[in-house]
Amino acid sequence: QLLPMTMNTHVHRPLMILSVLLVSLLASLGFQTDKVRPLHPHRQHTSKPATQLKQTSSSQDTNTNHPEWDLNVAIAGAGPSALLLAHRLLKSNLPISNIDMFESRADPRSKQSLGGRAYALGLGMRGRTAIRTVDEELWTSVKTSGFGCERFRLHFNSKWNIKLRDDESSSTINEEDGSEPSVLIYQTDLCGALLDELDRRSAMQDSIVVKVHFNSTITHVDLSTSEITIGKESAHLKTKGPYDLIVGCDGANSIVRSALELYSPPNTFIATQRKLYPGCFKVCRLDKMPPLMDPKSVALVLPESMKTGVTAFVEPTVGGGSCILFAGRMSSEESITTDEDKESSLSSLLFSQPNVNEEEDEPTDSTVLEEFIVAQFPLLKDTPGMKEAARQLISQRTNVADSVKCNIFSSSSSMTPIAICGDAAHATGGVSGQGCNSALVDVAVLVDCLSEYYHPPQDSAEISTAKKEMLHKCLSSYSQKQVPEGAALYDLSFGNDGKTLPIFRNVRAIISNAVDSIFRGRLGIGKQPLQTLLASSVTPFVEIRRERQKYYIEEFPSDGWFKESLEKLYL
Repeated sequence: QLLPMTMNTHVHRPLMILSVLLVSLLASLGFQTDKVRPLHPHRQHTSKPATQLKQTSSSQDTNTNHPEWDLNVAIAGAGPSALLLAHRLLKSNLPISNIDMFESRADPRSKQSLGGRAYALGLGMRGRTAIRTVDEELWTSVKTSGFGCERFRLHFNSKWNIKLRDDESSSTINEEDGSEPSVLIYQTDLCGALLDELDRRSAMQDSIVVKVHFNSTITHVDLSTSEITIGKESAHLKTKGPYDLIVGCDGANSIVRSALELYSPPNTFIATQRKLYPGCFKVCRLDKMPPLMDPKSVALVLPESMKTGVTAFVEPTVGGGSCILFAGRMSSEESITTDEDKESSLSSLLFSQPNVNEEEDEPTDSTVLEEFIVAQFPLLKDTPGMKEAARQLISQRTNVADSVKCNIFSSSSSMTPIAICGDAAHATGGVSGQGCNSALVDVAVLVDCLSEYYHPPQDSAEISTAKKEMLHKCLSSYSQKQVPEGAALYDLSFGNDGKTLPIFRNVRAIISNAVDSIFRGRLGIGKQPLQTLLASSVTPFVEIRRERQKYYIEEFPSDGWFKESLEKLYL
């Protein structure tokens, strides 16, 4: 969630890039006070804003005594969106008998899970609102595991910095207007809080069996039998199912999305995935904040030499700790001319090409890396645990984000009912800062659709057929609501995706972006920057995209176009 947002105008001028970078990093973590309030009722939009998501009911009203109507649900993944989905299903009035969750990684509450989830997320208004659709108690549990923060500083060097935001009251809720700070939280802590509550709540009722299978890698999803295969080695493969509904919350490299591609009729389900080269990042976490920095402020720290090509993004975390994200460009032999250059390049020490055989190169010494980091970022000097942080960075694989775009988020009516959510359906690689937040909204919308359309009748001769028809009606509604939102978020993240506006429109867009970044709508000058609007409101992405049409070459499709296209695909 921390990667900077690209310019919509696709102009790479240093000053403008820095301006957009600052706004992006500030707002990607939601550094705006936000108030949970409904949108103005007269606004027109196709996708339900997060504040209009339904509050789930704790009562169980299955409307039938026939157990064949009960749903057997499989969820791929046990990240934040998957866990919120389980919470929503558990508390809904849907007839559900079983929820199986399959996660390839270890339980996030165990130490062995740290390596893959070391980064901190920013829960903004959309994410908070989605979590609150379960109840306020769940949000309180999550909030206490994170760090409320509204301060942001830009450090040009060890002596010169500016306060981009410095709200002294940012750690508490404003009693006058109900606004509250953004919550910075490790993914492990977010998942841990959701899991603790899920364990507690599922133990209090016996109508739904909830099982979270950790260290369980899904290797195949068979949509002809509605079964899931678990395990990497043929001798240890296990088949689970059949399931009535399969939901993919398994990230950009989704195995559930792959099944949709494999089993869908020709020219119906289309997904595109790409690596966002050359940008890359690594993250380390420490028990303390750097002593030379404000312990309650997020900070973007520029290197002593801009030729280094690496920036440090420092976040305070709960318990007085910190998280540091180092972002740069993938190192390559073409950009390093001599051995001396290679040894003196922080970028080459930090970021190596992924998918290389690590045994071919000698590992970087943690002491050497620590020295280079402190030399380029003196504010990190004397930070407790910096040597261990260097070891984390060396052992960590260089991360390159993915983007994903799909034309539909559910299976056609002839297949097993299946849905994909979050990065599995619409990944932007952290560019928008809305990955986790939008994924949480996805699953909340999905359960809203299930609650709206899955109502088993008292009597039915063809239960299996009627059951599948109702589920597909739910999934069709989900795609109708969220596919436009995913397409809009993709456009808002990547702009014209490599294409350039005509020169006059390009210049106008540059000036407009600059004015918005500087004045931020204050004094009636300009508007809120894009990232601020994404992070601190629940305005549908579709509405934001259409209001910013001047920045784009192509018109965003109409509501009617989406409706007609999705109806054709769903048949």
